[in-house]
Amino acid sequence: MDFKVTVKGDPHLANEAFLNTNDSFAASNVAFMGTTSAVNGMMNVVGSMVNAVAEVVEHAFVPIDTRNKIWVTMNQPSYVGGDMISGTVEMDCLVPFFAKGVLVKFKGFERVWLQEHRLETEGEGSNKRTVQKTIDHKENKEFFRSTICVYPHQGNVNPGHYSFPFQYQLPPTLPGTFCEDGKDAQGHYSAKILYKVKATVDVAHRHDLKFTTRLIVNERCNELVKPSFAENRKSFMLTKGKLVAKAWLNKNAYFPGETLVNKLKINNTSVKPTRRISLKVHHRMELRAHLYHRTINHVVYKQEYPGINPCFYGKRYLPFNIPVDLKPSSTLGDHAKSSYTLEVEFDIPGAIDLSVNLPLTLFAPQFMYSAIPNQPPGAPLPPDVSYRHPWEDEDKVKNCRKCNTSFSLFNRKHHCRHCMKVFCGKCTEKQTPITKLAYPKPVKVCDDCYPVAMNGGVKYQSAKALAAAYQESVNQYYAQYTQQYPWLAQQQQPLQPAVAPQ
Repeated sequence: MDFKVTVKGDPHLANEAFLNTNDSFAASNVAFMGTTSAVNGMMNVVGSMVNAVAEVVEHAFVPIDTRNKIWVTMNQPSYVGGDMISGTVEMDCLVPFFAKGVLVKFKGFERVWLQEHRLETEGEGSNKRTVQKTIDHKENKEFFRSTICVYPHQGNVNPGHYSFPFQYQLPPTLPGTFCEDGKDAQGHYSAKILYKVKATVDVAHRHDLKFTTRLIVNERCNELVKPSFAENRKSFMLTKGKLVAKAWLNKNAYFPGETLVNKLKINNTSVKPTRRISLKVHHRMELRAHLYHRTINHVVYKQEYPGINPCFYGKRYLPFNIPVDLKPSSTLGDHAKSSYTLEVEFDIPGAIDLSVNLPLTLFAPQFMYSAIPNQPPGAPLPPDVSYRHPWEDEDKVKNCRKCNTSFSLFNRKHHCRHCMKVFCGKCTEKQTPITKLAYPKPVKVCDDCYPVAMNGGVKYQSAKALAAAYQESVNQYYAQYTQQYPWLAQQQQPLQPAVAPQ
């Protein structure tokens, strides 16, 4: 190549410029040859990298065939905190694929969402106004999150069935499974306490073979399941006597769909009747999201029974079916708590009602591990017991039962507290305590009952006789189920669905 350089001015500068140009061109040739060899080496490296990436992509981004299935089997349907979970990841492979391993993930969390409607004032002076704003409060908390690699090897998976056993121990203190959504006057709300197990065959991003199932976790009940007892009493302003009610449950923890038997011992020393007895299940939720709290109370179920007569003294057994759609109890959560109360309400006309409250815990549906098998369906209930005679309706009595005197405005009606018959005032002048009928203070009795009442009285029904008859009916009932329930024949004494009257 020839370069022609034209320089205006001194001719010696033109010669010097020409020499400098030739030197620069020679240096450019040397640099160009070095760059070419470097580019060739770089292309070789890039080619090898592309081949490697292509090989990875070939295995990684090919979607797995949907005919391949995976699922998880557990050793039991429910757990409590501290239990050891044992299970198996099952996999059916119909179409071969490449996998990197098998993972099992465990997760427990609670999540609360509360909606708040708030009135706020905006603006100043004449532009001042009140607006309603809706604020969302959210709270999330994880109890635990763990991952177990049950098969760490990678390779091609050939058609067939595969099983991968695993074990995991739950933390010792966990709230029970709970899920509730609803709306009240303050806004919508949502509370969840969930536990999940997720099995994954690691194939590639977004192409893994996955299966997720929920765990049912109940609160630990070391000291929780025990008999429940409560009592309450009330006096009346314009009537002498009291109403005393005692209530028992053979246990305070049940499952949705189970039948509980509420035992009542009632002593009514007044002339006030009770129109009805109601059993109500109250649900109480305590929700918290950051600094915002809300307590929600409502009656979720109610069942009514016949009331009692004046001066009733005895026992009642009220069967109560727990609805299957009630959510389980959960009281150990930090942001969501759910609890139940069983209220026994006595509807008293012309007076404030009497209520007896019993704590009630509902477990999530599960198999109860117990030495005592479940009772056959429809087992008979213990009979009601009345220690006092039935109260005679004074509206149907026109004359005294002893002297046959007609009643009037000045000759009023009186009940004998032993036989409960209606007499006039002269025939019930005598008073004495009746200890066997729970009258510790002197009460009116008729002339015929006075000698017996002085010695403590005589009960109208015998609890022992009723218990013997009840036991016989239970034996006959269980005899019908010995073939269907083999464990009944192995019991020395038939199990009773409730406590027999005493």
